[in-house]
Amino acid sequence: CGVELETTIPAAAGIVVGPYHGGLPVDEGVATATGQRLAAPRFGGTRWRAERDGSIRCEGGRAACEFVSPVLAGAAGVEHLLAFVDWAKAIGATVNASCGCHITVGVASVIGTSEPQAVGGFARKLAHLAHWHARALYGQTGTGRHLSNYSRPFEAAVGAHARRMLRRPLPADKDSAARCCGRGMVNFGKLFTHGVVEFRVFAGTLNPQKLMHHLATVLGLRSEERRVGKECRSRW
Repeated sequence: CGVELETTIPAAAGIVVGPYHGGLPVDEGVATATGQRLAAPRFGGTRWRAERDGSIRCEGGRAACEFVSPVLAGAAGVEHLLAFVDWAKAIGATVNASCGCHITVGVASVIGTSEPQAVGGFARKLAHLAHWHARALYGQTGTGRHLSNYSRPFEAAVGAHARRMLRRPLPADKDSAARCCGRGMVNFGKLFTHGVVEFRVFAGTLNPQKLMHHLATVLGLRSEERRVGKECRSRW
């Protein structure tokens, strides 16, 4: 999976923040407590990236920074995520109500195939589950994340788009349906181009316990999708 942590950082943190979708590698930062330069953790030799995001609000003396992880896997990936969070807090990173936490999952790692029909079936079930559990998902994040245009609940039309992802035979039609779902609580926009879904429902956090809760929720929804059957007979 991949994780994006929207934060604000001190202007003096020594981080060069790249443009939106053009993040720059994170090598080190300045510790707020000591002024020492701290090397940023790497995963398998791969660095995180720092990029701008216009949705993040920050006060004077601070800069908006979205930290984007490399692809993380297994227990080592979880340990690395926690180590990076410790590093980010050491250089003065914080979150506010404008920040989000996004978790991206590769679909093939869940269902064992990238075949479009199987991917469409997975997406429809996942959309159903996310819609079904929306109140709990927004509740666990503890803020008004459902009020943000970047992580809003699914609109009624998403049910029809999810069915199109499953029923339309042409990959181009499936991709169009996925994009029409929009960037709400779950983003299907890269489902048929990159084979991933992005969970956007969670508020920004650098709290290890909350991050583990969010990650466990994503993995739980991923597993629950396998058991969704006849109960999916609805507009979703």
